[in-house]
Amino acid sequence: MTKFGDDRSTASLINDLSNLKMNSGQNIKDFNSRFNKLLNKSPDTSRPVADVQIEWYILSLPSNIAIFVDRANKNTLVENMKEVVSVEKGINALEKKKDQEDKRLKKVTFKDESRKKAPKYPFGLEGLQQVLQTLSNEKVEIKNK
Repeated sequence: MTKFGDDRSTASLINDLSNLKMNSGQNIKDFNSRFNKLLNKSPDTSRPVADVQIEWYILSLPSNIAIFVDRANKNTLVENMKEVVSVEKGINALEKKKDQEDKRLKKVTFKDESRKKAPKYPFGLEGLQQVLQTLSNEKVEIKNK
């Protein structure tokens, strides 16, 4: 025990377990392993009851995962850990699909610009010239008065 055991007090181990948080970018399976190692270091007599273990585990997860795991309402820590793996797979699949959709939308295509229709104006070029001529004539008439 002296050579391989953890020299931290039971209270310290329980405190570490209750404050444990998943690191950003950390793999779920690695985090599950870290949570279990810390849980197993605490003596059986001081280990929190199953409901508290589950609560601490869910609170240690990122909120985008925790909300789905909490909603699943699993009864054991193992079931919750399996649920987290399932939720992570679903989130990763959705993110991959979104990335593919974004790439598809950003894809640059070169189309023949000559086939585009000219925009329709309320007046053609001749009509605009007539309006300008009329305005010019009215301006000249006003000056002459």
